Amino acid sequence: MLNVCLIGAGGVGTIAAYVLEKSQRCNVTAVLRSNYAVVQEQGFDIDSVDHGQVRDWKPHKVIPSLSSAPTDVLYDFVVITTKCIPELVASLVPDLKLLVTPRKTSLVLIQNGLDIERPLAAAFPETPILSGLSMIGSRTTSPRTVFHEDPDQLRIGPYYHHVDSPLSRSTQLEAARLFVEVYNAGLSEAQTARKSGAECVLAEDIVAARWRKLLWNGSFNTICAVLRMPVGELLSSPGRSTLLEPAMREIAAIGTAAGYGEALTEDVVRLLLHDTPESSPFRPSMLVHLEKGQPLELDVILGAPLRVAREKGVNTPVLSQIYELLKVVQWQLLRQQSKEKGRAGQGS
Repeated sequence: MLNVCLIGAGGVGTIAAYVLEKSQRCNVTAVLRSNYAVVQEQGFDIDSVDHGQVRDWKPHKVIPSLSSAPTDVLYDFVVITTKCIPELVASLVPDLKLLVTPRKTSLVLIQNGLDIERPLAAAFPETPILSGLSMIGSRTTSPRTVFHEDPDQLRIGPYYHHVDSPLSRSTQLEAARLFVEVYNAGLSEAQTARKSGAECVLAEDIVAARWRKLLWNGSFNTICAVLRMPVGELLSSPGRSTLLEPAMREIAAIGTAAGYGEALTEDVVRLLLHDTPESSPFRPSMLVHLEKGQPLELDVILGAPLRVAREKGVNTPVLSQIYELLKVVQWQLLRQQSKEKGRAGQGS
């Protein structure tokens, strides 16, 4: 059996943990924080388009913090599905070093954004970094319930941070192939009996794939958060032509200037603009986090591509304005979070 430690059992992470265990090739230790006690006692209830109704399910092991993960286990994969906020990632590194065995463990980042791999690649030069993009409609509806409405489509590829010394390209590729194989084993019922469209695919160029997803995340995700409206409402509003399409084209221009134009063609842009019906009630992750009062993945979704835009001399009037608006929203969220922590500390 493969040993997996999964950090971030929210909507995406809980489904990933379930799939990995369903493969019957993995024992998953899931790191839970605020919901540890209730899941430890009652397990998860999952309503899934891929897996049907799952009741009272628990991973092989649940623990309340990363620092409490068993260190006598040699982990094959450490899977990170938390929101990608730079400060949070940096805080994980000391505990991760206790769990990562050089030349055995692979780090799997199933997270949004651009250039997210660099900090961990620097901290773990002898560890394969597998970069993952999840296209999945899955969210928590209570501390122990998950609603999963869109098929689990995962793209995984090696982030080639070292080639041959100290880590060979073939080693990194084989680690990605193994993860894809195991994940698909866990999806086999969804693929055959349910024909849900769920799949895990090995991505040859994961950076190009990240730019492709950023077309959607950097436009729909951010604008829906600024306007506080679901995807369908944005598409039926005047903002479709004045905000959404210009933002998407700015992202395509940045990515093209960075050398990834083949992933950001006019056909791709038009598909993303017209593929979703105006009746869609889907609320993107950034809007959901905002409504819950949680920090936003602003730096990796907009900050990173805007830095590339400045380097390449690409003009981004719409994206820059959206970014500045969301920076104020983020400031407000962090300020409120700080106040709540202060009140909690006074009451203890």
